[in-house]
Amino acid sequence: MAIQAPSGEEPSTRPAEGTGDPAARLVEAARALLRERQGPSFTVSQVVRRAGSSLKSFYRCFESKDELLVALFEDDSRRGAAALAALVERRAADGRLRAAVTGLFEFLTLNGLPYAGALVAEHLRLAQDRPAKLRAVLQPYVSVFEREVAGAMARGEVRAGDPAHDAQLLFNVVVSHLQSLVYQQIEDPPEQVAGGLWAFCAAALRPEPAGAATGAGAGAATDEEG
Repeated sequence: MAIQAPSGEEPSTRPAEGTGDPAARLVEAARALLRERQGPSFTVSQVVRRAGSSLKSFYRCFESKDELLVALFEDDSRRGAAALAALVERRAADGRLRAAVTGLFEFLTLNGLPYAGALVAEHLRLAQDRPAKLRAVLQPYVSVFEREVAGAMARGEVRAGDPAHDAQLLFNVVVSHLQSLVYQQIEDPPEQVAGGLWAFCAAALRPEPAGAATGAGAGAATDEEG
């Protein structure tokens, strides 16, 4: 799911006056309507009117309303991932991975649940209709996670492994908790959920004590000799 950057970093919900990119104007119009209506209960004609565009221009840019929504999610993901990366950069090295995991919960709190709820509902629908496209939409976030997992592995803060695999797994766990918060399946406040989730992930990723594997192997060898 796409979580927008904090409100101070997100674009205006009104299309920018005088922009020369008709697709960008339509995306901004869709974002405004999605936020106002707390869901995609708007028509292509309403998007066109809000953008000050035309149906002819719309269908030059997008084949359908779904394609417009995917473009909106792509834009949200790029902006959100850039904001998440900036948040992580402000942390000390040993706090960067934690910031990546908990940062999305901070964004959810700042942007409010109604808009996030609309995004989650549409993401789940599009995940069935266009799974490959949605994976590509979320890749900017996964890339931030992968960079931080790789860095933590290099510093010995987490167990060695495949950064790409572990980043995807970590991101999926975070997203599932974000969805549960949006649908009120978890009643705790987002910051509490974020803290608990990080504690769980940190324990799962904790490096093995030095010599643990060797000790286990030695024990097995002793048993065989006996």
